[in-house]
Amino acid sequence: MDSTLSFERLFGMVSRHWRLFSGVALLAAALSALFSGPSFITPRFRSSAIVYPVNLASYSIEPTSDQLLQLLESNSIRDSLMRIHHLAEHYDVDTTVAPGRFYLEAEYRDHVSISKTSLESVQIEIEDEDPATAQAMVQDLLDQANKLARRLRREKSEEVLRIAQREMDLARHKLDSVEARLDTLREHTGLLNYNAQTNEVTRGYMRLLATGTPAARAEARQLLDALSAHGGEFNTLSELAYSYRLHFIEKQTAYERVLTDLNKVLTYTDVLVYPERADKKVFPVRWLIVLVSVCSAGLLCLVFVMLREQRKPAA
Repeated sequence: MDSTLSFERLFGMVSRHWRLFSGVALLAAALSALFSGPSFITPRFRSSAIVYPVNLASYSIEPTSDQLLQLLESNSIRDSLMRIHHLAEHYDVDTTVAPGRFYLEAEYRDHVSISKTSLESVQIEIEDEDPATAQAMVQDLLDQANKLARRLRREKSEEVLRIAQREMDLARHKLDSVEARLDTLREHTGLLNYNAQTNEVTRGYMRLLATGTPAARAEARQLLDALSAHGGEFNTLSELAYSYRLHFIEKQTAYERVLTDLNKVLTYTDVLVYPERADKKVFPVRWLIVLVSVCSAGLLCLVFVMLREQRKPAA
């Protein structure tokens, strides 16, 4: 028999055995429809969300969408979802023996899909046998991402707060030391304002020399001697106290700014598409399974028919 393969030969072969091909196709369609049904393959439902990153601090030159993607894919969020939704029991995986943890993480990756879109947003898709569970997992994933981002930011803010606290305490200590020495000078010398008192005491003393009593002149002379002995130190300390006070106010403002940032409760995702409860399954796609099964069975049947035709003796 001529072994050359042509379209005419194939068409003729199919025409001669059309009943066989029809029967194989019908049988394949029936079996694939049966075994792709819910009795054999549990259907899955999908819930999804699309979010934009907000309020994320920049760690490098990467876009914030990549940062959000890294947060959503972190193992801490994965473990939180496993704990919240009892996924080991839900997926029927025994994690008490090895390699149960490996299989649980594989099931998680099979059900949870996180990807970046072309518009720099992040898409989350979760499939589950229960549509309510899929929807809840998407929402909890977003909540856990906000908590993780908030915790990481607060950890950095706490470090900055400790530094700001030390700087503020140091500025306060310097100011208190200068103020304490000024209080001592005020108490023992009567100095209050070096420039104003110097002018007033000098003019007053000159007037008292001409018309004042000896007691008044002595009092004025005592204050003038105090200005002479301690005025320079008092003036220097007054200027230093003014400078330290401004420095302390600056550090206190910085401390309060960091404290305010630490106590903020921010969200780090703007949800554009909220997760919804699906009412139509996404897996399995039964028509596609039936189509592939019918095509595969028909092709296999064609191969067998061709092999049988090849073995026939030439007429």
